[in-house]
Amino acid sequence: MTNNVIDTPGTVGAGDIQFFDAIQPPLKTDQYTVTASQSVTNVGDQAPVYENQKALTIDGPRFQLNPSRIHSIFPPANQTGNYANFLPNIVFNDFSLPWSRAIDPDHTTAHENTPWLGLLTLHQADFAGTQAPVSEPVTVTTAALVAPGGKILPPDLGADFVGDETKVRVVDMSLTFFQAIAPQLTELQYLSHARAVNTDGKVILNMDADGCFSLCVGNRLPGIGQTNQIMLVSFEGHEAHLNGDTITGDYDTIRLVLLGGWEFTTTNFDNEFLNMMEALCQAGNGGVSLMQMTVTGQTQNNPVAKEALETGYVALQNQMRAGEQATAWYRGPLTPSPTRRASNLSDTAGNYGPYLYSDHAIHYDPDTGIFNHAYSSAWQIGRLLALSDGTFARSIFNWRADYLRLIVDQAKQRQVSATATTLQSAMGSADAATLQSATRTFFAETFHKVNWDMMKTRKQKVLGDHVPGVMSTQEVAKVHQQGEDPLFTLNKKVR
Repeated sequence: MTNNVIDTPGTVGAGDIQFFDAIQPPLKTDQYTVTASQSVTNVGDQAPVYENQKALTIDGPRFQLNPSRIHSIFPPANQTGNYANFLPNIVFNDFSLPWSRAIDPDHTTAHENTPWLGLLTLHQADFAGTQAPVSEPVTVTTAALVAPGGKILPPDLGADFVGDETKVRVVDMSLTFFQAIAPQLTELQYLSHARAVNTDGKVILNMDADGCFSLCVGNRLPGIGQTNQIMLVSFEGHEAHLNGDTITGDYDTIRLVLLGGWEFTTTNFDNEFLNMMEALCQAGNGGVSLMQMTVTGQTQNNPVAKEALETGYVALQNQMRAGEQATAWYRGPLTPSPTRRASNLSDTAGNYGPYLYSDHAIHYDPDTGIFNHAYSSAWQIGRLLALSDGTFARSIFNWRADYLRLIVDQAKQRQVSATATTLQSAMGSADAATLQSATRTFFAETFHKVNWDMMKTRKQKVLGDHVPGVMSTQEVAKVHQQGEDPLFTLNKKVR
C-alpha cells in the first residue's frame, strides 16, 4: 500500500514488518513560490488587495549522498560468497529518500511513485579492461554534467537548472549497454519500497533497528564466479533514456550521476551447501562416516561400543554431582544413521517427555550402567539459547509474574470466601447469603451499640473548660450568640 506521511512504527507489532509501495514527502525537493493575498471589504467601492510572494526551496540529496543515510547493503562490500541468486539491494535510514525528488524535473507531479535513484549491477567484464562499456568514475562540475559535449547524452535537469562549479561524481557508459541493463520507467516503482520495522521480537544484534526505512533493489543478478560492481546512480533527467526508450540525437554514451557503490565477489555454484553435502557421499569422501568416530580394534569386539559409535555417539567423561567419575554417551542432532523420535514412542519404549528439566532428559541403560546425555544436553542448550534472547526472556518473566499474581489473587479470593462463610455461620442469618450482605449485617448488629467518639467543632474545642479564667461566661455566651470565630476572639483578648 501507499502512504503519504508516516512516522515511527508504533502500530507495528513486535517482530513484525509493514511494507509500503512508496512514501511521499509533503513536498518534493524543488523550488516553490508561496503567495499570500488579503482583501479588505466594506471600505468603499474598490476593496484594496494586498499580495506578497516568498521564494521557498526544499533541499535534499541530489549530486551527493551522505553515507550516514545508508543503513545497510547486500551483498556485503568486499566479501566473497554465494550471492549469485540474490538481487543487490541497499537500505536507507531516510524512509522517503527514493521519492523525495521527481525523476522528471519539469513535471514534478508526474510519476510520483517512481524513485529518482536506483542500482545498476555490473559484471567484471563490464568495467574491467580497455574495451569495457563502463568507464572509470570521474569528478566534474555540474556545468560539465549537463553539457558534456561530443556524443555524450546528459541528464535533462529542467529548464531552470543552471550548471556551475559544484563538483559531482559521474560515470560514462555505452548508451546501448545502459539501455540493455537499465530498468524500464514502469519497472522503477517496483524496485523500491518502504518498510516499518519493530525488532522487539527478534534477537538484537547490538543495534537499534526499529523505525522506518526505504530500500532499493537492483534488477540484474550478479555474475557467477567473478567480481561484481554495484553503482547507485541518479535517474533524474533520464526518465526518457531508460530501457525501451527511443533516443533522438547522435549519442553513443550516457552520463550518470554516481551517488555511491561497492564491490563483492560471487563464488561458483559448486560451493553451495547442498552440493558439498552431496559430494560427501561420493567414493573416497567419507560419506556419513564423517559424522561418527572411527571404530577401532578395541571397540570392534565390544557390541555396545560398536553400536554407539556407528550411530554417532561419543564417549565422554561424566563428573557427577556427588564427585563420582563415570563415562556417558553423547551425540549431536546430526547422526550417521536414521533415528526415531522419542515422542512417537510409548512410555515403556523410551518416551520420557515432555522434559521438565535437563536431568529429566537423562537416559539410563540399566544393562550397561551408562547414562545418555544427548537429550539433556539439547534441553539445556535450547534453554540457554532461549534465555539469550532478551525479548523471549522478558516474555517468560512477564508470564511467570502474571501466573504468580493469578495464584496470589486466587488465594486471597479463597481467604475472603472462607471469611464470608465464617461470618455466615457465626450469625446464622438467612439474609446473609453473600459476602456483602453478611458484612453489612455483621457491622450493623455488632457495632451499633459502641460509644464512638464524636467529632467536636472548633467552638467546642476552644471554648471548653480546659482554659478556665481566660474568657468569662458572658464572653463565651456572646461568641455563641453572635457566631464569632472563637480563635479570633481568644487571640484578640490575649493581646
